[in-house]
Amino acid sequence: MKRRHLDIEALRALVAIDEASSFSAAAQRLGRTQSAVSLQIRRLEETLGQTLLKRVQGRVDGPTAEGVLLIAYAREILRLNDEAYASVAESAATGSLRFGVPEELMEHVFPPVMRRFQALFPRMRVTLRTGPSPDLRQALAAGELDLILFKHCDAATPKGCVPVWSEPLAWMAGEGFATGLPTPLPLALFGENCVFRIAVTAALAKVGVAWQLAYTGSSVTGLRQAVMCGLGVGVLPRSLLLPGMVEIAAGLPHLPDAHLAAAFAPGQPHPAAERFVALMGEELRAQRGMRAAA
Repeated sequence: MKRRHLDIEALRALVAIDEASSFSAAAQRLGRTQSAVSLQIRRLEETLGQTLLKRVQGRVDGPTAEGVLLIAYAREILRLNDEAYASVAESAATGSLRFGVPEELMEHVFPPVMRRFQALFPRMRVTLRTGPSPDLRQALAAGELDLILFKHCDAATPKGCVPVWSEPLAWMAGEGFATGLPTPLPLALFGENCVFRIAVTAALAKVGVAWQLAYTGSSVTGLRQAVMCGLGVGVLPRSLLLPGMVEIAAGLPHLPDAHLAAAFAPGQPHPAAERFVALMGEELRAQRGMRAAA
C-alpha cells in the first residue's frame, strides 16, 4: 500500500486560516505571503482530493465538513509535533522570561499552561506580572516585559501582534434579575482602564442609556458574584457565564467581540515565549471553545 503523507506546514496554514478566517490574516500570522499560503492549501486539497474551505467571492466562509474533520486532526498533529520538537531540541534552553497576562486567566487557564511549559522548558526561569491590559502594554513598551497577553475589542489585531483567542462579549445578570431594565442601569464592571469597561460605557453612551456603577473590582470571581447577587448587570466573555447567571440582550446595545492577543518585546521572540503563546491558545480552545460558541 502506498504511503500518504500530509505536509505539516500546510496543516499549520489550514489551522491558521480557520482561526483567522482569512488567507491574508493567516499569512501575516505565519510570516508568509498570501500566495504561498494559498498554494499550500491548494496542494493539500489536491493531495486529499477534497475541498477543505468554503470560498465565497474569493473570501473564506469557514471550513467544509471535510475541512472541519481535518482541522481537528491537524490541531492534534501540530500539538504533538511541536511538543516533540520542544522536548528534544529545546529542553536545554536556559535563561529567563518576563511574562504579563490578564488576571482573569490566572484561575483556570494559566496553571495547566504553566505546567506544560515547565515540562517543556525545565531550565527556563519565568517571572509573571498580572494587571489590566493597558498597563501590560505600557510595561512591554517600557522594556519591563518580554511577552504579554492582552485584551482588546478592536475589529483587527493590532499591528505586529498575534491573535490568540476571540469570543463574544455578553451582557450578564443574575437569574432573578427583573425583565425590565432599571434607570439608571446598575453595572458591575472592572476598573476604569479595563478594555471591557471602556467598550461597555462607549456602547451605552452611543444609544443614550444612563448607568451607574454598582460594583467595581479586579477579579472575575468577584464580578460574577456581584452579578449573581443582583447588584448589577455585568459584561464578560460569553464562556465565563456560570449557573445562576443569564445572558440578556433586550434593550441593551450590541457589544464588540473580546479578543486576546500576544505582543513580544522588539527583536526576535524567544522560541519559549512563542511556545507559551501557542499553549495559551490551545488551553483556551480546550476550556472555552464550546461554551463561547453556545
